[in-house]
Amino acid sequence: MNKNIKNNENDMAKSKIRRKLNYLLIWIVIIFVLWFMKSRKNIWQTFEQMLYRMIYVLPSGEAFDDKDKEYGYYGEYAETYEDELYAETDMWDERMSDYCMTEMKSASLPSADVSDENKEESAAADKEQQNEKEAVETEAVHKTEEPEARKEVSNTEQEKYIAAMAGYASYKQDILENYDLLKSNYYVVDNSTDILPEELNGTDLTNMDMTIDTKSDDYKILIYHTHSTEAFADSREGERSDTVVGIGDYLAQILEEEYGVKVYHDDSAYDIVSGELDRSAAYDYARAGVSDILNKYPSIEVVIDLHRDGVAEDTRLVTDINGKPTAQIMFLNGMSRLNRNGDIGYLPNAHKLENIAFALQLYLTAQANYEGLMRRIFIRGYRYNLDLAGRALLVELGGQTNTVEEAKNAMEPFAAILYKVLSGK
Repeated sequence: MNKNIKNNENDMAKSKIRRKLNYLLIWIVIIFVLWFMKSRKNIWQTFEQMLYRMIYVLPSGEAFDDKDKEYGYYGEYAETYEDELYAETDMWDERMSDYCMTEMKSASLPSADVSDENKEESAAADKEQQNEKEAVETEAVHKTEEPEARKEVSNTEQEKYIAAMAGYASYKQDILENYDLLKSNYYVVDNSTDILPEELNGTDLTNMDMTIDTKSDDYKILIYHTHSTEAFADSREGERSDTVVGIGDYLAQILEEEYGVKVYHDDSAYDIVSGELDRSAAYDYARAGVSDILNKYPSIEVVIDLHRDGVAEDTRLVTDINGKPTAQIMFLNGMSRLNRNGDIGYLPNAHKLENIAFALQLYLTAQANYEGLMRRIFIRGYRYNLDLAGRALLVELGGQTNTVEEAKNAMEPFAAILYKVLSGK
């Protein structure tokens, strides 16, 4: 009798445990479904996203490693950190295409091309910790020795001539001819990827012809903003001129008025969906919008995605150029390659070497003329729509701790180095 009672008690206890586990499973499924509906990603990506959040992100939502926030680019605020990681991908999954098209239509944004081969890669398992020695850009990195025979900046009616990159390249030929020196002196390489010796041949890259017809009456440069809402420390809410879009206006004005280069400035808000900030698909929307512009204006040869970086609140990316406080600039190259899996086959970039050459030539030209303007070129694993043109450039202008004035001041030397490389003068 006692044995039967004991068995019944054990059965009841097991039954309670099973019920609790069933309830727990039901709640997990409900949470997963709600998250899946909110994230608009496929099931596997949603699962990886949840797993990533549990493993790599603290309960407060802050990055696991402070070095990531300190260097920047991993997302300017904790609440957008996760979206920034997923925004690095380029295409939607086909299973979500109907939902995406509805969202894009309501936001009056162009539709993104969708196919099985263009599945959005997950950055969830590839949260990279920045190399310790390259965690923060220091003044020592920027204060490199200048070429001996430096030319003086002079002006004509429409053109501002600056010292040639060739002078600096020649002066630093020992670095350009050495893969390890070139990589360590001019680049910061994210742990998720690498840039190979055949991709970083300094002599070949600096000799690649990046010139265009700068005097054409047709559009030659496209400026756009994947993250149009990025602003600065003293930006006024709702004031266009205080955002990266306003800075893009100023850059376009300088290029057209001072250098005679015709610019198309796309001010579309690719990170606003249905009136709300949503960066989870900003690169997809931007890809569709930029592709439409390039199809409409095939004369465009230069594509610039102008951003503002996100850094730790005690980091100030500022230098002095011609007596003006100036936000520092960083270029980003995407490798379409992850160390974990190798080349990302569904994110091809036929223009990768041209992209690398363009960024390096601009960087060297800046080093020859504007000490402290440039942060080292950042190498990451994805594509960032840089495949859309050979002279495609992703620019990080300062950080959220810079002022609007500092950001605007940076556009003057940036326009000068752009014109120098593109004109070949």
